[in-house]
Amino acid sequence: MAECDAEVLVSLAESLHIYPGLLTVATVCGGLSGILAAALLCLFCLRPLLPTRPGYSARLLDPDDGDVDNNQSDCVSDGKKEAPNGNSNDKEKKQPPLNSDVAAFASRAKVVYPINQKYRPLADGASNPSLHEHPKLPAITNEESSSSIDEESLSHEQDNDDSSQFISSSLVPKSLQNQSFNRVSHYPQILTQSGFEGRISLYCLALQDVQNQFSQLQEEKCVIFLQMLKTVFNCRFPKDKNDAHFAKNVIEMQEKELNELRKQFPPNQTVDEKNLDAPCTLEEIERTQKDLIERGLQMSKHFSKQVEDLCQHLLRKNSVFSSDEAQNLIITLTQMLVSVEKHLIKVQEVELKRIQQKLLWWEELMGLLQSQPVLLRQEVALRQSLISTTLEQLTSDDNLKFSHMENILSEIQAILSEGLQRGAEECTRKTNELVNERCSKKESKRKKLQRSQAKEKNRALNLSQTRSDLQELTEVYHKLLMKHRQQISDLELQQDSRVAESLCDLWMKHRSFWSKRLGELAKDVFLTSVTAQTNLSSEHCARLWFDLEEEMAAQLHQAECTTRQQIEEIRTELDKDGQVWSEGIALGQACLAHLGEQQMKILRAMLAKQTYTLNSQLGNLIEKKHEHLLATVQRYFVVRHFCLHMLKEMRLSKLKVLSQTDFRALLIEDLHKNQPGINSTFKNSSGSLAGRHLGPEIQLLGNTFQQEFLSELETGTELLQSHAQLVLGNALSNAMQQMMKTLPSKSQTSAKSDNGLKSHLMEAAAESVYLTKDSLTVLVQSYYSQLQDITKKLQQDQAGTNQEGREKSDSSTQLDRVLQRELMNWAKKPASAEFQQRVELHKRKMLEQCDVDQEKIYEKLKQRKVAQDQTVEKVKGQLLEAEEQFITQLAFLARISIHSPQLESSDEEDNAGDQSTPVLDLLALNPALDPALNPSLTPTVVAPMKKSKPKKERKQESNFN
Repeated sequence: MAECDAEVLVSLAESLHIYPGLLTVATVCGGLSGILAAALLCLFCLRPLLPTRPGYSARLLDPDDGDVDNNQSDCVSDGKKEAPNGNSNDKEKKQPPLNSDVAAFASRAKVVYPINQKYRPLADGASNPSLHEHPKLPAITNEESSSSIDEESLSHEQDNDDSSQFISSSLVPKSLQNQSFNRVSHYPQILTQSGFEGRISLYCLALQDVQNQFSQLQEEKCVIFLQMLKTVFNCRFPKDKNDAHFAKNVIEMQEKELNELRKQFPPNQTVDEKNLDAPCTLEEIERTQKDLIERGLQMSKHFSKQVEDLCQHLLRKNSVFSSDEAQNLIITLTQMLVSVEKHLIKVQEVELKRIQQKLLWWEELMGLLQSQPVLLRQEVALRQSLISTTLEQLTSDDNLKFSHMENILSEIQAILSEGLQRGAEECTRKTNELVNERCSKKESKRKKLQRSQAKEKNRALNLSQTRSDLQELTEVYHKLLMKHRQQISDLELQQDSRVAESLCDLWMKHRSFWSKRLGELAKDVFLTSVTAQTNLSSEHCARLWFDLEEEMAAQLHQAECTTRQQIEEIRTELDKDGQVWSEGIALGQACLAHLGEQQMKILRAMLAKQTYTLNSQLGNLIEKKHEHLLATVQRYFVVRHFCLHMLKEMRLSKLKVLSQTDFRALLIEDLHKNQPGINSTFKNSSGSLAGRHLGPEIQLLGNTFQQEFLSELETGTELLQSHAQLVLGNALSNAMQQMMKTLPSKSQTSAKSDNGLKSHLMEAAAESVYLTKDSLTVLVQSYYSQLQDITKKLQQDQAGTNQEGREKSDSSTQLDRVLQRELMNWAKKPASAEFQQRVELHKRKMLEQCDVDQEKIYEKLKQRKVAQDQTVEKVKGQLLEAEEQFITQLAFLARISIHSPQLESSDEEDNAGDQSTPVLDLLALNPALDPALNPSLTPTVVAPMKKSKPKKERKQESNFN
């Protein structure tokens, strides 16, 4: 055995020996193989799957995703973040390439502008990066997340749709934009609506008030116009006169045209009670307001054309009116219309101010009344918190089990929530009943007052026909209507104050009643449950409740103080909004005043060029007619500017309501609690999201509405221009007709006085033996030389005038060249503020110089007109002098007396025989004396326009030879 053991000895050291070099090589090769396999797997397997998630990739690349995801990391799961977005991808692919290119350019250039607008204002967004963010709603559920992303993917497509011509691409998510709402017919009814609907309905009612005032003022103007016509024609044509039927026909024709005008452009009616339940959108409201301004402009255009047609009709009736009488009547009517329009502007300004104050008053009242249910909710929440703290203290002292504490808290919470809900329903029901009752009484009183006012107005119109002074007529009627408006305003203010007092009493009593009742319910449950579940005595439990009530009273007092402070802040904020609104109104009025100055300046420039045809009286009349339409257009655009501000506030209503940080935010939370499918993530982020979007949206809406206002203002300018052309054309036509009537009579008188002398001289010279060919040739050459001298001098004067005009034009282009050079320099460095200031400076200089040049040109034209008239008279005198000298020399050579007593009888016979017989046609009798046929007679070219008179002389000489 020992031998066998020695022979079978096995050594294990060699088999367990490790070689480090071989192990390192194997490890490196294995790692490289794994990396290569992973790369091939990503390349051929995972890469084809990446394009299926474009929505998620876009979200990762969005610069705003980091902030949103960080804020929501605790409440949003990874599965929700990776939800598929196939619908969003398909809809994004359907967007037109033009809009995507423009949007991409805007994003790179950091500018925002409405794509589909005719005017595209650029706003530098470098200092406000929020303008370029693409906000997204926080994830709620899988279904809600996908639906919200679908809404955002369609935002640009919906905003760029042609159907939405009022608001261009908005940056606000669809969930934060205003949806449809139900309108109301009375102001107190807005208190029955919750959320942003109450604010939108408030502004909608204010728009209706503006529309009603607008229609009433237009109707007032039409009535006064008819009364002025009746007064003028009744005084000018009493019923017993022959031309009374003419006045009657004119008045009937004007009434008919005004009725047709009312039918063609009817005012929008107020909201019907049957249509209150039908939902309404802001697009419908904006379209209605746009139609209102368009109808107003068209009606003003047709009314002005009607007045102009009446003026032309009066001027054509020469059998009824003389030219001066018709002109004086037209001037009187035009001046009165201008006076009426100025009065309407003042009335409209007062009414708009009243509507603005009324709107802000109701908005303040909404905040004041909303504080009562908020305080009740705070009291309930505070009571629950204190009860929970007390029960937790009992549980920590081992006087109450934890399960019993949860049961007691659940029971108290259920009772308080149920009582709070029943109290809210009861308050809403009583509020609706009170509001409907007071509104019906208010409407009945209003209709009764309007009926009595209509009777008083008819009596005043009947009495006004006995007055002959138009100024007195308009003043009396205006005072009556102002009294009626004040009566309506006082009635509305009185009724609104009563409704507000009643509602305040109702809501305060409601809060006091339910506060006491909910406290008693909570006390009964607390005392009963705590006494039954613990070993504490009833006196100890009552003492606990008493301490709880004292603590709650102290904290509730602090909450009330905070609420009162927030109400004061709301009032301050509304006062600030009203001040900003008033500043905007003043700015709009300044813009319209500048428009009026420019229009009148252009019209005066046009009239300055027509001074040779229109006298100063006609020029003043044209200015008055244009001023009448200009004042009307300005009044319409003041209303439009006012309404655009309210439309902007309606667009911002939901953002402003969601971004509220005072006690009204609790109402928003309670509203979200009643809506299923909305979790705490949305409630917590909606306020901050709305606050973040509020500033950029205000800027975007302001720019959009401003461009819309300027575009509509351009339409009004075109209307004014067409009316000015019509009025000026009619005035020029009438002036030319008057000139054509007067000129023929003067020319006929002068022609008759000369025809007798020339006929007698022609006959006598033809029979004279003293007139030879040579003497007649010398006489004709001398006459032609005088005519050529006169013609050359006139041409030289005209050439000098034209050269002066060209020099003036060349000098006026120097500033234009400097401005172009500065613009080129600014284009090289567009961010340079210095170049921009220099360009603005040169622009102002050029505009000022243009105004100065225009004034100089008008003055130069007047001087040139005077010089031309003087030149024409001078040339006429020289031509007549040359003709008289020629006739005198011809009579001297022929030894003929030009003062024969038989001239008059012979002239009458010749004129009676043939008015077209040529006078002194001597050249026709002897063609050889015509310089055109015999160039040797004169060395120069004879003007064709001066051949007629020398020809007559030569024809007579041919008869002598």
